[in-house]
Amino acid sequence: MEFILALRSASLGDPVAKLDEEARSNLRNPPREPPDITNPIIRHSISTYYALEHSSQSAYECIRSSTARTFPDTDEMPSFYRIERMIAEYTGVESITHDMCPDTCIAFTGPFADLDHCPVCDKHRYDQIKLQASRGRNKVARKFHTIPAGPQLQALYRDRDSAKRM
Repeated sequence: MEFILALRSASLGDPVAKLDEEARSNLRNPPREPPDITNPIIRHSISTYYALEHSSQSAYECIRSSTARTFPDTDEMPSFYRIERMIAEYTGVESITHDMCPDTCIAFTGPFADLDHCPVCDKHRYDQIKLQASRGRNKVARKFHTIPAGPQLQALYRDRDSAKRM
């Protein structure tokens, strides 16, 4: 019942949604034009990032290093984390991270947001080994990412061809 009540009272400003002011503003007032990315190394970096969609971060970083060695006179490719941030800035699409049970029983959100143990399997929310090694700083055992549909639809709508297909 708590989930139903939480859904009924949900809003963009709800702390459970974890949307910052800029994300809320972009949802309410989305950009109308596609981003203009003229820098060739940024275009290359974005293409590389998407080509390696199911690969590791280290694969991107290896290509980044190879590009720097092969083309020393060009601008340096942005790091994996920086290109992710740039893509999020260009598209407005960002993932929202939530803590979850190590066995994926529940997400620690809504009525479970303040729990330290899973109510299903009783496993700790925080990695106990990392917690001890970090002198009491909580390290979440597992996380999951949600990518809200609103910004994805808005990004698709900004592109003329994808808007026609919608």
